[in-house]
Amino acid sequence: MRQLNTCSERVIKSYVVEDNMPVLVNKVEITDDEVHAEMQHHPAKSVDSARDLAAEALVIRELLFQEAVRLKLSNIKSTKDATEAEIASVIDKLLEQEISIPEADNETCQHYYEQHKESFADKKSGSILPFDLVQKHIQDYIHDKAMRVAVRQYIEKLTRAAKIAGFNMLPQL
Repeated sequence: MRQLNTCSERVIKSYVVEDNMPVLVNKVEITDDEVHAEMQHHPAKSVDSARDLAAEALVIRELLFQEAVRLKLSNIKSTKDATEAEIASVIDKLLEQEISIPEADNETCQHYYEQHKESFADKKSGSILPFDLVQKHIQDYIHDKAMRVAVRQYIEKLTRAAKIAGFNMLPQL
C-alpha cells in the first residue's frame, strides 16, 4: 500500500477508518450492519447523511431501551434479544411513565388561536373558522409540540449520562 503524502489524503483516510469504528452505547455495540439496515428508513441527500440519521436513531433507541431496563420496565434485557415490536412497546411504556404533559387549557388554546388566526382560514371561502371548530385541533397540536420538546429533552438527559463512543449525539458548544 502506498504511503499517504498529502494532508487531504490523511483526512480522507481518517474518515474511512472512522466509518468502520463501532458505535457503543454504554458498552453495547451497534454494528455497521445494523446501521446499514436502518438507513432505508432515513432517506437523505447523501449516504453519509443517511448513515448518520440511522446511527442516531439506533443510539436513541438503545438509550431509551437501556433506561427502561434500568427502571425495570422490561423483562428483556437487551435490544439484541427483542423484536422491533417489543422494543417499541418498552420504549412507549418508558415515555408514558417518565414524561407528563398537561393538556392545554382553554385560555392557552384561545391565545394560540388569536396569534395564528390566518392559519384557520377556510380554504374555499377564506373566512376564519370559529374557535369552537378548531379548539380540539389546537389542543392536540400544542400537546404534540410539547411532547416532542419533552422527549428531546429526555433524550438529551440520557445522552449526557451515557457513555457513547463512535458517534457524537450532542452538538458541539
